Amino acid sequence: MVVKRLKKEDRRMQLLEVARGIVRQQGTEALTLGYLAERASVTKPIPYDHFGDREGLLMALYQDFSDKQLARFRETLKVDNKTLEKTVRFFSAAYIDCSISAGPETGPIAAALSGSRALQAFRETCVADSEDCLRSVLSPYILLKGVQGEAAVTAIIGAADALGAAASNGVLARNVAEDILSGAIQGVLEAYTASAK
Repeated sequence: MVVKRLKKEDRRMQLLEVARGIVRQQGTEALTLGYLAERASVTKPIPYDHFGDREGLLMALYQDFSDKQLARFRETLKVDNKTLEKTVRFFSAAYIDCSISAGPETGPIAAALSGSRALQAFRETCVADSEDCLRSVLSPYILLKGVQGEAAVTAIIGAADALGAAASNGVLARNVAEDILSGAIQGVLEAYTASAK
């Protein structure tokens, strides 16, 4: 087997792309480091050098998605949307766009992260980062505090994940997912405001 020499980061990105393809075509059960090496046409030690074990590979896949998602959320923070409604629209578009570009394999990868306590804790950290970004995006207009604030954030991220998955799987058109997510966020924020009085 002739292995094309790549820079370490380029090889890592290539392995992640091949791993996403395996999940997309065959599901997470088929994803092993040995099979990844075979499909990427590299020697078996190379995926182990990059990820350590299967859990490390799953975490790297989800981290890649999470990093891209957070980068898009930060773009939302940079844009002066002037109103809560425009901010919600921009956030919804960024979330759905990120889900679509990440591909339909993100959902199964997230589900596989519940396989162990370490994986679940890792995913919870990534979700907490998304929640923090959401709070920052909304902070010029509304501060989500207390139990009701936590419930509102949980509801928004849950709706965003579900609609993002439906859009990335082709079940919903992008514009429909964005519209429904925007409406869901507005509804949650109205319920939060009413309950916080």
